[in-house]
Amino acid sequence: MTKKVVLSICLLISAAWGGGFGKVSIATPAIDRTKILSADIPEAAADLSGLVLTLQDLPQGFTEMSSDDVANFKNQLSQGPDFKPASIFAYQKIDRKLFQLQLLIGFTVQLSNPIQQATFDRAIREGFAAKAFSQGLNRNKESPFTHPAALTLQDKIGEVSAGWRSQGKIKNIPMNVDMTLFRRGKIGVFMTTIYLDGTTPTITISEAARKFDSRMMELKPDLTQPQ
Repeated sequence: MTKKVVLSICLLISAAWGGGFGKVSIATPAIDRTKILSADIPEAAADLSGLVLTLQDLPQGFTEMSSDDVANFKNQLSQGPDFKPASIFAYQKIDRKLFQLQLLIGFTVQLSNPIQQATFDRAIREGFAAKAFSQGLNRNKESPFTHPAALTLQDKIGEVSAGWRSQGKIKNIPMNVDMTLFRRGKIGVFMTTIYLDGTTPTITISEAARKFDSRMMELKPDLTQPQ
């Protein structure tokens, strides 16, 4: 049964990304390059493929999700015309004895210029991204999830950040979906954790985001300077 639940969660999150959040545009309007200085041209994308939260960053008991699941997440995110994930990670913790089930999934996107950064910040502050993700979750008409409610983050994360929580059922099992978006310098991050309602997650979305924020500053100091 647990495998079926995890599979259902993966399919639901993939649908939410592809049907909702992937439509949040961070595209830069067309630029007339004949009227700008070379310094104003957006820089080439950096390689962020290795910028992920690792098992060493998480409490014991987490394992990597299958490569097929990760590939499916990435494929769904890449469906949008201008929204491409730069890196992606996905972990799970399943403990039947302790009645624990938690998935932690995240991805990054590079925001190379001030327009992209401002657009991403607006999606955070005004909740566009959370609403889009929630709409994607609710493509599952069998058991709708609640409208995302503001979730207070325990720590200051990134330069701009916000958190939300939606609640619903998957395979008739009550679940919480906690999510956060934050930006640090030229890197935008979306993270979500899914766990059984009525239980305490092994690692909260705030704790996971703080760890990843620190990792970003350590590995990509040139891209995480305040903008």
